[in-house]
Amino acid sequence: MKSVKPSVALFVITVGSGLMMESSSLMPFGLGLSLFIPALFIYSYTNNGISITLLSSLIAILTILFLNRNAAIDTTSILLLGPTFFISKKIGPSAAVLGGALLLTLFTALQETLMGLPPEVKKEFAELSNYRYSIYFLSSTIYSTFAYGAVNWVVRELPSVTEIKFGFWSVLLFTLSAIATLTSTGELKTVAVNLLVVSISILIVQGISVFLWFFQKFSTTWKLITGLTIIIFPPIFFLTALFIGLLDQKFNFRKLKGGKKDGSNPS
Repeated sequence: MKSVKPSVALFVITVGSGLMMESSSLMPFGLGLSLFIPALFIYSYTNNGISITLLSSLIAILTILFLNRNAAIDTTSILLLGPTFFISKKIGPSAAVLGGALLLTLFTALQETLMGLPPEVKKEFAELSNYRYSIYFLSSTIYSTFAYGAVNWVVRELPSVTEIKFGFWSVLLFTLSAIATLTSTGELKTVAVNLLVVSISILIVQGISVFLWFFQKFSTTWKLITGLTIIIFPPIFFLTALFIGLLDQKFNFRKLKGGKKDGSNPS
């Protein structure tokens, strides 16, 4: 019998990150740790089989539910990214990441319906309530992208995150929704803004993919400098990723000499 260490690790990381995400002081650590839950799910599945993996996942969710029920929905949605990514591997990383984003958005909306929003979040969303679902999608898309990248790094079971590329439709959606946002009023403007946020989410993901393609070519020193810069100035990073995503539709930065598509390394 193979070692059950992968399934034990899945249980420990799931419970630990789930509980830390509910602590205001430990939330950043819990959020970062949770990125590895989908990777550990797939790693456990490939090493210990579906039965042990599902049992480990179920015990982890029940443990979190017993200790802090507010964390159970978030943790369940993150766990489900594992099978979502694995099932989607034949249709490409772009579809896998978007599928994961939609899953997370759905669970966030479910959590809001069942438990309501925390008071501090309600205050922040007072003027953005009409756009909250697209904002959920924005954060979910970015999270899904990095979780997918963690799978690449840990188990290498999926096409590389650097292969993510959406069609010209993403630029068209961005352009039309931006124009509609500037020219429309009332409910039409609300729809336009939501579509604009969705298009921005998709373009940011493509920009991140291009960035990671270049990042893997950096020296260790430049990787460290770039990584620290992103941690210190995350808004600048995401804004830069948006512009890279837009420009990539025109210039295809990952295209190599010799005609290989995207220049991706399917590691």
